[in-house]
Amino acid sequence: MASLRIFSPRYLTACLFGFGLALGCNGSGSADAESDTATDSDSGSDSDGVELPEGCDAYIAAPGDDDQAALQGALIDAADGATVCVGEGTFHFNTEVTITKTGLTLRGAGADKTSLDFAEQDLGANGILITGDEVVLEHLKVVDSAGDGVRANDVSNITFRDMAVEWTADASVESGAYGLYPVGCTGVTIQRVWVKGARDAGIYVGQSTKVLVEDSEAYGNVAGIEIENTTDSTVRRNHAHDNTAGLLIFNLPGLPVKDGKRCNAYENIIENNNLPNFAEDGTIVSEVPYGVGAFILASDGNEFHNNTVRGNDSTGIAMVSYNLDLLPSYDDPAFDRYCQGNHVHDNTFEGNGTDPDVLALVLAGNMTPPLPDIVDDGCTDPDLMVMGDAMANCIGDNGGAAYFWAAMCGGSSSADPMEVGAACSHSSLPDVPE
Repeated sequence: MASLRIFSPRYLTACLFGFGLALGCNGSGSADAESDTATDSDSGSDSDGVELPEGCDAYIAAPGDDDQAALQGALIDAADGATVCVGEGTFHFNTEVTITKTGLTLRGAGADKTSLDFAEQDLGANGILITGDEVVLEHLKVVDSAGDGVRANDVSNITFRDMAVEWTADASVESGAYGLYPVGCTGVTIQRVWVKGARDAGIYVGQSTKVLVEDSEAYGNVAGIEIENTTDSTVRRNHAHDNTAGLLIFNLPGLPVKDGKRCNAYENIIENNNLPNFAEDGTIVSEVPYGVGAFILASDGNEFHNNTVRGNDSTGIAMVSYNLDLLPSYDDPAFDRYCQGNHVHDNTFEGNGTDPDVLALVLAGNMTPPLPDIVDDGCTDPDLMVMGDAMANCIGDNGGAAYFWAAMCGGSSSADPMEVGAACSHSSLPDVPE
């Protein structure tokens, strides 16, 4: 019988002081020679000489005959606060893996060494589903999940670091929608992660608060990084490239959490996001034009600064209200469709707008390319404009970046920020979390 390779100190105690003295314990993962039940061992080694790594409470050392049972069993048996470790190799799964315990860490041997492969998945909507608070995923890669790579629902203090999510097929509508998908969360940390191939967003945070996305890479997705209906986030030092659009800061109607705001996006490199849109028809993201560096839709009070935005064929950054002539209708009276109070400053723009998508051309008044680096649709809430500059989209100190105020809600278009009241500034946003 092949070993199931799961070891933890808890089992050794049971083995020595309970039934183990009568039945015998083999370190290969069974209470007797005929059983397929996974076993635990102490922090030394099993009969095959496999060490329990330091800091690990359970260990799946190598791929085996039933990786699904081995890993899911370890996660079910783990105590709150435990660390379940997975060794080097490609582990195969046909069902969603769930994490329900509080404070659990799932740790691989490295994103380039430990792969959780869901190519044969036939059950479950995600690769990994997290419903426990304070969970950490690190040092592993999730590959070819049927749905989202990793989803976390309504949890607090979730952390993804030094890991990856990948769909091996390029630009395929058969890929999952999201790489990382924390939704309805308080306290999200995403560090040193890379995601490739999602047919919606690679790194996504939705309907959440207190969010940090840093030092990560997103490429080959429809949206590289998406912050949606989320309040108080920092997006910094990331590399979003070769997606349809690099960074989306969106508010959408019809969701339980509304009025996302205050995304502080800085020191990102956003380049060459010219991939044809391969999103599923009928989704909002399927409407996103290719070639957009950053796209702020119906979201207020964001700060976009000290970024490098280059080589995006439609535009560097677009600030757009939810336009019913371009986007699906909605029935949500509480939804604020306007994009206001944003501050775009001290960025470097290079080589954008040279081969724009047709939707970007419409937004820019069908001007002859290249389109401007910074485009504002010019739509403002008339009930709020009595507040003056407080609700203006402010532009400043972006070098020689070209600007266009499109006047899509009336008035005359302009390429002069001073003329339309955009030569202003807002207070800097703090980093979140502190």
